[in-house]
Amino acid sequence: MRGSCNLVCEAEKLRRDGMSYTEIRSKLGIAKSTLSDWFSNKEWSHVIKTSLNDKSLLKNKARIVLMNKSRMLKKIIRDNEYMKEANTQYKKLMNNPLFIAGISIYWGEGEKFSTGRVSVINTDADMMRVMINFYRNILKVPEGKIRAGLFVYEDLDPNRVQKYWSSKLDLSENYFIKTHILPNKGKPGKKKSIWGMCNIYVCSTELKIKMTQWIRAFALEYAGLKSR
Repeated sequence: MRGSCNLVCEAEKLRRDGMSYTEIRSKLGIAKSTLSDWFSNKEWSHVIKTSLNDKSLLKNKARIVLMNKSRMLKKIIRDNEYMKEANTQYKKLMNNPLFIAGISIYWGEGEKFSTGRVSVINTDADMMRVMINFYRNILKVPEGKIRAGLFVYEDLDPNRVQKYWSSKLDLSENYFIKTHILPNKGKPGKKKSIWGMCNIYVCSTELKIKMTQWIRAFALEYAGLKSR
């Protein structure tokens, strides 16, 4: 009995010193459930529990901050590698007409937001055919990674429009993900596209960074812009 009392006293001392049940268990070999039976109804133990929870929360926050800094550093290093690769590739591709056509179209018609997508939308089927050839032959995007979406006016047949674009782009209808139906709100007499608008895109942070870098290099070379 005396040994049991001594164990309780020793456990209580450790608890009052600010130890968690896990730490006391490791030191004295007492089950956490037993420690809870002894101290869970003690007000002073509740205070210690709250203090331990607060310390744990601060540690977790600090760990999250460090993890975020680490992720950000890795992202910066990765993005810089992509830009270096893009600069090397630009020198090799700058005399390729399809490369120049692709980055020129993207400069004018491509998605500029930092979304991790290389995306172009237009009504001109010939332009879009050039762009999808750019995806396939310059960006080397596997066929199964190319996606398409349509924007179709409500008085048009979506299935007919999809077949048209599938044929023009030589892209399976399986890769047409979504068709958006647009209301007819144009001015009377204003001509609209009978084939709607097609959006072709690839989800790739690497390719988006490289596209941006190629356009920057192109602008520096041909638009007389100074390096920033």
